[in-house]
Amino acid sequence: MTTAFVRQLGAEAGVQLNPLRDNSEIPTSGNEDQIFGILMRATRGRIDKPFKADRGNVFKKLGKGEQIRVSALNEAWVHVVEALNNGAYEAVVQRLTTAAAVIKHAVVKVGTGANITATVLGGVVTGLTVANGGTGYGTAPAITLSGVGSGAVAVATVVDGVITAVTVSSGGTGYTSAPVVTVEDSIAYSVSAMEPAGAYLLAIKHLECYNDGIKIEYRADESKVGGVAIANDKITVRILDKDNIVLYEFFGSLNVDAKDDYGNSAYLPDVALSLTDAVEISVGTLGASISPASSAYGYDVNGKEKWSRSGVLACFDEGDTAYTTADYMGARDKLQYTPFNYAYISSGGTQSPALLAQLAQLAFDTNRQLRFDIPGNLNPEGAIAFVEQLNMGASLTAHLMHAFWTPIKSDDPTGINPKGHFGTATLNIAYACLRNAQTNAKGFAPKNYVIAGREWPIRRTRMTQVYSPRGQELNALARAKINPVVFEVYTGGGRYVFLDSLTCALVESSLKKLISVADMSTSIDDAVTRFGKDVLQLPMQIAVKRTQDFLTELFTGAEASGWMVPADADDMGGAAWRFDVRPNAVRPYDRMDCSYWIRYDGTVRQIFATQTLTR
Repeated sequence: MTTAFVRQLGAEAGVQLNPLRDNSEIPTSGNEDQIFGILMRATRGRIDKPFKADRGNVFKKLGKGEQIRVSALNEAWVHVVEALNNGAYEAVVQRLTTAAAVIKHAVVKVGTGANITATVLGGVVTGLTVANGGTGYGTAPAITLSGVGSGAVAVATVVDGVITAVTVSSGGTGYTSAPVVTVEDSIAYSVSAMEPAGAYLLAIKHLECYNDGIKIEYRADESKVGGVAIANDKITVRILDKDNIVLYEFFGSLNVDAKDDYGNSAYLPDVALSLTDAVEISVGTLGASISPASSAYGYDVNGKEKWSRSGVLACFDEGDTAYTTADYMGARDKLQYTPFNYAYISSGGTQSPALLAQLAQLAFDTNRQLRFDIPGNLNPEGAIAFVEQLNMGASLTAHLMHAFWTPIKSDDPTGINPKGHFGTATLNIAYACLRNAQTNAKGFAPKNYVIAGREWPIRRTRMTQVYSPRGQELNALARAKINPVVFEVYTGGGRYVFLDSLTCALVESSLKKLISVADMSTSIDDAVTRFGKDVLQLPMQIAVKRTQDFLTELFTGAEASGWMVPADADDMGGAAWRFDVRPNAVRPYDRMDCSYWIRYDGTVRQIFATQTLTR
């Protein structure tokens, strides 16, 4: 094939075709405002970094949950499952563990290589001689004697993986010559805190850390030469949970030099690494293969695949759940620097001041909203004391902290626990995620509509309010920036609702006190800073122009979507927004200043109605 162009033209005559330039790209955002992050204790999940869970894989990722009566830490699992079933697209989870947690290897050892001969006298097998004891026998292997004769039974003795002796328990009858002695490979499964030393077939490290254990199974297909079965180095390995649900399946070779048809490595550890980073496999025996005598080779007499299967292997030891501040700090750091995006942070119902303090720090560092629960068994006075001890209002980003008090008992929405107190902060996040999925033609979600009031009832069964706050108590709760979740009567009937929508900001008359404003302002900040990353390292004037154009389009769309209203401030000139983008006066060569002023729409929290009698 000839082409009419070259990519780089020198002094010669010709046509240079430059790569396609794309000026059509429009800045867009993903669906991170439908995702929340959480630090939690779970019975499954990676401990080295955050991972995602959605409604389709939450049980696989986090386990089936444990009752709160066993540990209050288990409430977080209820929160996540309920949220994923009520609008949250995904949860970004960082599992809490201590330094005592240990990930262990599942080890497969195969005894092979034994060579045993039989002695016959008078038609009876009188003895067996061990010419080669083989290696790696974890248990005494099955021994079969085949030839002209029947009834001979032999039992092997194994010491340190080697067959040291074989005892004839029955000599049988009718043996006209010495029978052929077949020693079936002995397969043993174990767990090791360290990668095993010495001879072994496989060592598997499962990094998803199942408290309830995993199972291992493997097999090799038949390989024949001239109609005779020979050893096969290509095997299929499966990792299953304790209920025999397949988690991973890998097909590869035990030969380190093996290649597939495309020239890629077919070595089993490399195959596993190319498919997932959650499983590490090592092969412990150079040139290993599966012999035809193995119970994991070929097919049985009924034509079914022969698999070697382990029992449940406890490959993860959680240690304990006495988390320290250092444990919380380490988990918070991982959740902050994960590549996964999220717009909300859930407390998971925790009552730990140390964990809530770290979540507040995470909210500050990421400019994400933290919604947390106050224990529902407290009265208003206790709820206020709980919030005051946290001192959320002292944070520079107190408007990002939102407290919910739910004095209600209900059925567990997941069915794991009996009727009891379950926080609703994560459910509030789920409703926000559901709302955010509904965008208009300009790409804006109705975040000016707060998740509170009659349109967002709590959808749980057998709900019973255990405390009904009075007027003065509601006033005290509002002044403490606490949002009660209680029963209210509306047109069409009563329902349990989020009664208020206050942030923890210690202000009386300010937009910072409203959750809807926190939702809109964090979205605007996120859009602006993400676009700022896009124009870094561009020429200064190009960056200024592009940013000005972007902000104009962003704010115009937000105003048209009802997020903003005309401002009263003199310097706003009746506009809902304005911005100033220019090179920095002191460092105009490499620093650009971007400032913007916005008047967001508020939320109706109070209505004063007056009837006047007239003549």
